[in-house]
Amino acid sequence: GGLVEQVEKEEIIRFYEDRYQRYGYDHKTVGWSSWEQQALRFRVLSEIAPLHDSTICDIGCGFGDLLDYLRANAWLRAYYGYDLSPSLIREAGNRHLQTDCAFAVGDILEEGFQGPADYFMASGTFNYRMRENIQFTRRMLAKMFALARKGVAVNFLSTYVDYQDPINYHHDPGEIFAIAKQLTRFVTLRHDYPLWEFTLYLYKAP
Repeated sequence: GGLVEQVEKEEIIRFYEDRYQRYGYDHKTVGWSSWEQQALRFRVLSEIAPLHDSTICDIGCGFGDLLDYLRANAWLRAYYGYDLSPSLIREAGNRHLQTDCAFAVGDILEEGFQGPADYFMASGTFNYRMRENIQFTRRMLAKMFALARKGVAVNFLSTYVDYQDPINYHHDPGEIFAIAKQLTRFVTLRHDYPLWEFTLYLYKAP
């Protein structure tokens, strides 16, 4: 129910707020082991489609680093970043003062999105171990896909690994593919890059 979700949400916020206090603006704060790995992750997400003149909504945006990557590699119309952590959003806003982007503390499952956006993206958003990971993932994918004009690109830690950190949740690619296929006929699953994870593209049309 709502109470468990609220308690859990507060735990997640505290987790990232504490990390930010410890590390500040650092890849460790948002849970990545290096900037190079983050760049690879962003490259795979952005290969969902030609993104020139697109509007992107980034769920669990952290410091907004995806925006920097997209700006360097595609001409964006606009970018919206959402995160639960106030400190991360404040840092993101201070780092990106241009008028083509906006950052907000928010949860699209509760507040929705003022949009519209062509593509919804999420990097690392589904990696935190919760009480009901699959239920959360199912709801988030459905919501993101409903709100997106063209498609959704998301990544997940994979169960095809030799080690799992207890704090993380690893999704089974087959299970996630099946969930995606219930939302749309047009799905791509990529497990073809050298990280312990996979990326999913969901499209409104081919």
